[in-house]
Amino acid sequence: MTGLAVPTPASVVPGGYDTAALWNANVYNGLQFLLNPPLFEGYQSAAQSVANGSVTAIGIDTTTIDTYGGHSNTTNNSRYTCQTGAAGWYQVIACLGFAANANGSRALELHKNGTVIKLGYDGSDNTRIDIAGALQATALIQLAVGDYVEAFAYQTSGGSLATNAVATGMTVIWKHA
Repeated sequence: MTGLAVPTPASVVPGGYDTAALWNANVYNGLQFLLNPPLFEGYQSAAQSVANGSVTAIGIDTTTIDTYGGHSNTTNNSRYTCQTGAAGWYQVIACLGFAANANGSRALELHKNGTVIKLGYDGSDNTRIDIAGALQATALIQLAVGDYVEAFAYQTSGGSLATNAVATGMTVIWKHA
């Protein structure tokens, strides 16, 4: 639904009349946007291999909701891209699950346009062989139209390690203009 946009109130002059255009600009468009703000949630339906010692974009191949069409399950499927008219502050939450492995460390990073986001990080050095590890990173990120966010995985188990698809995905929620 890319036709909606963060509304800008129209200017009203003393003695002016309420017109349909003024009503739409000041009331209707604002309510429509607030009733349907940008929202995305997606996850992995199949495990992804993460090479030892490399930072790897997390692919998201299943979309559960995407109100503005900011994600593709096939093209650049690690990205959520801010769409026309929906610039603002977004809450980005990424979850990353790994298969059980007792070696090394694990990390999850949030990136905006390929750059690590401050405070958008979670990591662990305390792995256990009997459970699959999971990490969660969240950050409030300002996005302009065309900006994109991604989650990246990192691990040092000594070999490739699979993600746990049940616990891997991303949620993006528009919060403020």
